[in-house]
Amino acid sequence: MAREALVIGASGMLAEVARWLAKEGWQVTVVGRDRQKLEQVRNGALNPGSVHLLALDYGQTETLRAAMAELVASRGPMELVVAWIHQTAPDALATVLAELSRPKQPFRLYHVCGSRAWKNPPAVHVPTTCAYQRVILGFVCEGEDARWLTNAEIANGVIRAIGEKAAQTIVGQVEPWERRPTY
Repeated sequence: MAREALVIGASGMLAEVARWLAKEGWQVTVVGRDRQKLEQVRNGALNPGSVHLLALDYGQTETLRAAMAELVASRGPMELVVAWIHQTAPDALATVLAELSRPKQPFRLYHVCGSRAWKNPPAVHVPTTCAYQRVILGFVCEGEDARWLTNAEIANGVIRAIGEKAAQTIVGQVEPWERRPTY
């Protein structure tokens, strides 16, 4: 039976994570609002048949709940979840976790968070079947300047976190906090 993974927010900075998982033999369902961007993720994979598209707005809670229930019914339990969820959808992660935990099968969640999670970690109710790992996206100091991470740096950091299975991984740096770039 194939290993099943879910990548939420896969059309942008996590695109290479989804492609890497597919290359590693996972069946990967990618979630995002823009179907064309999701198709680009699939088409850029070495084995596009391993990448499955789920175009939806995860801010629409009932739509998300129904889609996650259908995903589990059609593909089976997810073993690995990588989730980058914007603050504009405060119920999305809880909805995903509730639906994915229904089969009572263990799975790993890599919760990708912005740098503010270093100072104020999000409160996440994790089901007993879920191994929770937080991935905090920091920044890079270059001389007197600081910048946000590139998509490649983010993807490489998330892939490293998946391999290490640590409770928390920081990609880039979060200190000194006062050097954090402004938007």
